[in-house]
Amino acid sequence: MVVEQDLRIVDLDQDGVTARIRLSDGDTMELAVDSLPPALPAPGEALPPGMLDVLRAGAERKAIAKRVFVMLDRKLRTRRDMEEKLVERGHDPEQVAAVLDRFEAQGVHSDRTFAAAWCRDTIRARAVGRHYLVAKLCGRGIARATVVSVVDAELTADTERELALAAARSWYRKNPGGDDWNRRARAQRFLNGRGFPSTLVRSAVAAAFGEGDCA
Repeated sequence: MVVEQDLRIVDLDQDGVTARIRLSDGDTMELAVDSLPPALPAPGEALPPGMLDVLRAGAERKAIAKRVFVMLDRKLRTRRDMEEKLVERGHDPEQVAAVLDRFEAQGVHSDRTFAAAWCRDTIRARAVGRHYLVAKLCGRGIARATVVSVVDAELTADTERELALAAARSWYRKNPGGDDWNRRARAQRFLNGRGFPSTLVRSAVAAAFGEGDCA
C-alpha cells in the first residue's frame, strides 16, 4: 500500500477548465482548474501531508458538478431533489452542498429558477391560483419566502382573475343544469381546490353564470 508521503504527481494536464492529475500509484483525478490547491507540487514532486484529501475533495466536486449537469439536461429540478439523488449515489453531503451553492451563486441553477419555470409551465397547462402554486412549490422543499416572491412575479392579479373565470366557465360547461345553490357551491369548491382566493372564487362563479364581470 502506498502511503501519502510516497505519492508523487506523475503528470498534470490542464485545458483551462479541467485539470487531470495522475499520481504515482496509478490513480487519476479530474478537478476543476480553480479547485487546484495553490501549494500543489509540480510533476515529479511528492504530495505534502493532507494534500491527497484536498485533491480527492476537489475531484468529488467535479464529479458532482458533471452529474448535476446531466440531471438538469433531462429536466429542471429542485435543490432538495438533486441533493437527495446525489447523496443516494454516495456523494458527500457537504461537497454536494458546496457545488449547489456555487451553481446558485453563478446563476447556473437555483430553486428560484426552478420555481419560476414551474409556475409558467403550470399556468399554461391549467387554470390555477396562487394558493395552488404556493402549496405545490413549498411541498417540493423550496423556502416559502422564495416561493411567494416567485409566485407574485409570475402570476399577476389580472392573470389570476382571467384564470379563475376560465376555470369557472369550464366547470359550468362540463356540469350543465339548473342554477341552484348546490350547483354554485360545487363550482366554488372546485375553484377553491384550484387554489383561487375565496373572494375571487365567488366573483368568478357569478361572472361565469352571467351576473357580471369577474372583478
